[in-house]
Parts: sequence; C-alpha cells; structure tokens
Amino acid sequence: MFLNAVTEFNQKIKAQVQDSLRFVPVLKRKPILLKYWLFSAHKEQIIIIALLVLLPLAILPALDQILSKIFSPVTQKVLFGLINRDEENPYLSAVKATTHWLLWISTVMLAVYLQLRYLPVVMANARIIARNKEQLADQLVTANPSEAILLYDAALDWIGDEDAESIITSKLQKLNAAMSQATGVSTATSTPLTSNGTVIQTTDEQEKNDIIAERYLTKQKLGAGAMGIVYQAEDMKLNRDVALKELAPSLSNNAQLLSRFRQEALALARLSHPNIVQVYDFIEWNDISLIVMEFVEGDELESWLSNAMPLTVSVVIDLAIQMADALGYAHERGVVHRDLKPANVLISNEGKIKITDFGLAKVARSSMHTQMNTVMGSPAYMSPEQANGDPIDHRTDIYALGIVLYRMLGGKPPFGGDMKSIIAQHLSKKPLSLRRIRSDIPPALDEAILTMLTKQPARRFQSMGEAIERLECFRNASAA
Repeated sequence: MFLNAVTEFNQKIKAQVQDSLRFVPVLKRKPILLKYWLFSAHKEQIIIIALLVLLPLAILPALDQILSKIFSPVTQKVLFGLINRDEENPYLSAVKATTHWLLWISTVMLAVYLQLRYLPVVMANARIIARNKEQLADQLVTANPSEAILLYDAALDWIGDEDAESIITSKLQKLNAAMSQATGVSTATSTPLTSNGTVIQTTDEQEKNDIIAERYLTKQKLGAGAMGIVYQAEDMKLNRDVALKELAPSLSNNAQLLSRFRQEALALARLSHPNIVQVYDFIEWNDISLIVMEFVEGDELESWLSNAMPLTVSVVIDLAIQMADALGYAHERGVVHRDLKPANVLISNEGKIKITDFGLAKVARSSMHTQMNTVMGSPAYMSPEQANGDPIDHRTDIYALGIVLYRMLGGKPPFGGDMKSIIAQHLSKKPLSLRRIRSDIPPALDEAILTMLTKQPARRFQSMGEAIERLECFRNASAA
C-alpha cells in the first residue's frame, strides 16, 4: 500500500513537471512571460524564501547537533592509558558534508518544483491578458488605429500559443498596411522613388502626353502618393508649367475620399503665401478630379538633408523661420498641415522654402473632418496626440516642425525603428538633447526645440508666432 502511494505520488509529480516544461521554450522567446512567471508565484516564493532562511539559521545547526550525537566522539587513551582524550568521530565530517549537500539540493529541487508547478497557471493568466488586449485592440482599430497597433504588439508579447500568435500577427500586419496606406508610407521595399519621395510609375504610359480639360498638356508623370498621381504639365493658355495632382482612378468612386480630395483643394485655394505652393484651380473632368498647383523648380529639403549634412545653425534657422511663417499663416486661416516632413518641403532654385502637399490637412472648423477619427501623417514626424488618435490642432504642426529642426541639426529624427516603435516613442520617450549630438548648438536653441517636442500640447509654443520670435533671437545672434 505504501509503495503504491509513493509510486502514484511520483507519477503525479512527474506529470506536473512535464506539463510545465513544455512551456519553457515559450519563456525563452517571451522575456515578459519569464519575468511574470518569476515574480507572480507569491505563495511559492514565500515558501522558498522561508526554506532558504530557515535552512542556514535553524535546520543546519539542529541537524549538526543530531549528527554529533549519532556519531559520538571517539575516546582515545594516551600516556600509557593513564589519560582519556575525546576526539571527533572520523565519519562525522563526511556525514555532515554529505547531509548538507543533500539538504541544499533537495531544497533547490523543491524550489524549482514549486516554481514549475505554477507555470501552467501563469501561462493561463497570460492568455487572458493577451486576449483582453486583443479584444480592446479590435475595438480600437477604427477609432484609434495607432493605439490598436500598440495593443496588438503587447498581446503578442503575452501570448504563448502559436495559433493565437499567428492570428494576432495577421491582424497587426493588416492594420500596419492600412496605416501605411493612410500615412503615405510604402510597405514595398523595392519600389523606386522620385527625388520628392513619391512612388515612380515605370509603365509605358509615363511619357504619354495628354491634354486635360482642353488646357493642360501633360509632360511627365512625377510620381504617385497615397492620395493621387502627380504630373508636370503645361498650362497652354497662360504658357507656364504647373503640377497636376489627380485622385487615383481606383479611388475616384469612393465618395469619402473624393470629398477629402475636394476639401484639400478648397483649403489650399484659400492660402496665398510666398512659402506655400499655390493652388490655381480644381478640375472635375471626364470622371477624374485634379488640383492644378504651382510647379516649383528646385529640390526637396529631404535631398538637402541627405546630401548636404551637416547644415549650419544659421541656415537651419533661416529655413525654419520660413516654414514657421508659412504654417502660421495657414493656422490663422484654420488649416493644419498634419503631415509636415522634409519630403513635403521644397527649396526653390532661389533658395526659397515652398511647403507642399497639404493633402492631409484638415480645416479646423470643419465638423465633417472631426467626425473622421483616423490617424494620418508620417510616423517619424507625427505628434503624440496624432499618433494616439486624439483631436488635434495647430500645435501638432509645431511638434512636427520641431522634429524637422531636430533632423536638420542632428542628422536624423529623434525617434527611429519600425512604425510600432516610433509611435510608442512619440507617446512616451523624451528626445535626446541635441547638444549630445552637436556641441555647436546653442543651449537655448536646444531648449526651444525640446519645448516644441513636448508630449503635452499645452506645454509647447502655443503658436508659430511664438516659435518665430524665439528663432529670430538666434538669427540675430548669428548675424551679430
């Protein structure tokens, strides 16, 4: 009977250990689960700590006393048997050492067993945590896609089941692709780009010349972005080159996108500023919609940053003031750019800044747009409130301008990595001081840029006018 009970107990222990060991490979892949396992088994930890404390303080001394009595001292007679002398039993030391080692090994094995037997419970709890994050992300996919990305990513850290992991990965990939399309970020790695960052169309139709609306003769296709295709064309009536931005034919039947495209034209048509690409006309012709814009001969700021780094502080200040002046002008008329980045800033052959592609701009007073709670913008230059899907205002452009200035002076944006990582850093990580990258940057300028990059909009400059006033101080100092 006793042997049967012992055998049954051993089999039960063996089954528990085997059931727990199957999760060990998962712990190697998921450090967060390993940490959760080690620190969540509170009852087991209390027992383990109690054993480790009692073992040296109480158990070992008591054990030594018992062994000393079992292996009593050996009496030896010396000086011809006239004197009796007690000496330690020759077996006592070996028995003590063996007993100590067995006790320590047994305690360690017990500690490991206690932790292992709790592992299935930990994995079950982790599945619940992952499922909750996944369900919350499912609810936020439409209303707050950037937060949904972070939640799906967090769920992947907690999930240990390969099938469930595959399902979440698929959802994450679809959402990433949708956000990339919405933000104009290409997910392809082999697609060639033009100098202005748009996708090159390499079909035979690229060189085809068409006359649009009996007025505009297309010369070449410059590229295509998320919202539409851009052509260089000649205005045959006014004898000047223009840029035509056409809504992609595959999207022209989408009433919502068509409305956004029309709203873009109306918003831009209200802006007349020397540092903003001018909109001349809006055409709906043969079932296509086009914006006729000023054609700027020059280069992108993106190309400058790639080829002419490092820019001097004085050059950066001059370009920044032009950008801030243009954006401030737009803000006064209720237009927020929402996608300011070096690829959307042109520098004419005369050295004048021209901000382009207000395609993601919103008219601040438009109720239609406030109902469209979607994330738009480029991740590297996206404000925290924009990345979080919160309502935005002109201060999101102040943040983006700060990112552009940071890159102009530091050579790269403050946050890097994949889309999920960049969004997370916008929401929580403080940018590194520029003076850690370039010692010639004035401390006050470094402080001003970090103020523009504050997470809370209320703690940034509250207008482009404030930013210009601060930047003018550095231009005057450079001139002096």
